[in-house]
Amino acid sequence: MNEIIKQFGAPAGGTQLICFPFAGGYSASFGPLYEHLKADFEVLAIEPPGHGTNRMAFVDNLEELVDLYIAALKPRLSAPFVLFGHSMGGMVVYRLTQKLEQEGIFPAAAVISAIQPPHIQRQKVSHKNDDAFLDHLIQLGGIPQQLKDNREVMNFFLPSFRADYRALETFCHTDHTPLMSPVHILNGDRDEKCMKDAHGWKKWARTIDFHYFKGGHMYLLAKTEQVAAKIKTIAVASRKEAPPGNIKKNGKSVC
Repeated sequence: MNEIIKQFGAPAGGTQLICFPFAGGYSASFGPLYEHLKADFEVLAIEPPGHGTNRMAFVDNLEELVDLYIAALKPRLSAPFVLFGHSMGGMVVYRLTQKLEQEGIFPAAAVISAIQPPHIQRQKVSHKNDDAFLDHLIQLGGIPQQLKDNREVMNFFLPSFRADYRALETFCHTDHTPLMSPVHILNGDRDEKCMKDAHGWKKWARTIDFHYFKGGHMYLLAKTEQVAAKIKTIAVASRKEAPPGNIKKNGKSVC
């Protein structure tokens, strides 16, 4: 099996759910979500280069990551499939959906969680020293206390976080083609930046719905069961047939 794609358990048949991790995350980050969805989905998760068991070199360019994931996924895709990405993974889902649609491949739904729209200027933190960078990660709420207190372990993980942050910070939003597939934006109600800019996603999708959960940026870790229930509802409600024809690139600008 391609080391970029990990499959949880035996295929359940029916809809595929393909998960894309947050910065510093990898396929195992979606183990708890799988436990709530294994009866309803064939769950696949991305193992980014340099993360988890993937021994490829880090890739700190989002476009390169998306192209790598598309090449690995296309032989595995079966209709219908749902894409789900949290934080950085949400931006990957957005760009990957654009590129798939331009090849005439349409997900049943693109579920984008805890990420500001692509036109928003992002705070750059990947250049900060280890202490300042680690403080930023801790503030997001996704690092367990035992990991915070183990500096040796944190030093091991910091390079993967930095590579992911560089990929997101340097992403240049030049393709303004709106998504044709149904888009669902998920956010924690205490994630101030994402909540403030959430409706900016309306510019980049033809069909879009918004869903909110109790919690901050990493609400996914505490509200896994509720997120799983929402994904089930989205999958049931999503259109089963892709829009006809290929979607051509338009509205491009120069970065």
